[in-house]
Amino acid sequence: MKLVERRFFLKTLIAGGIALQIPFVYSCNTESLDSLTISIDNNNYNINLSLLRTILDILYPNTSISPGALVLKSDIYYLWILKDNKLESSKKLFLIKNLDKFSQFCNEKNGKSFQKLDKNKQEEFIEIVSHTNWGEKYLSRVMTVIIESMFAHPVYGSNPEKIGWNWINYKGGIPEPQERNRYPEILSINNPKS
Repeated sequence: MKLVERRFFLKTLIAGGIALQIPFVYSCNTESLDSLTISIDNNNYNINLSLLRTILDILYPNTSISPGALVLKSDIYYLWILKDNKLESSKKLFLIKNLDKFSQFCNEKNGKSFQKLDKNKQEEFIEIVSHTNWGEKYLSRVMTVIIESMFAHPVYGSNPEKIGWNWINYKGGIPEPQERNRYPEILSINNPKS
């Protein structure tokens, strides 16, 4: 398969995964999977998925002994968090605004986007960001998202085929959640007005 065809196939596969696993993504930019628009409190925010995936891959890369953030689909879980109706807006905005701040800070310091830096420069820049007050908090939260995506049930769009569970030899609870009884849907079973 040609490289271009493979990329198109993977992008289509990811788009399909988003559409199937995360029905809350209302305004997906189908022309480019490098960005996505999310609405929070009636305001639209553009999420630079390419930047997010690059950060995730550097913070938790795939190795011969462990699945990385991209294999775990931590980017999908990050988006799931952003559309969680039960989560405070301030916590969602923290993830959105600091991803933007990361991008702006990189452009200021390097004169180009994070994705255009070579791998060594990207790693050095993440180290620089980790020494800022905002950056330390943001990167810590991103690592938490990665770990949560490893332990999440695949019904939430991450941890495909329970790869994270299998890696640590974890057995999930029974019965496993389905679309109809996952969080937050399960909260409305006894309270249909919520």
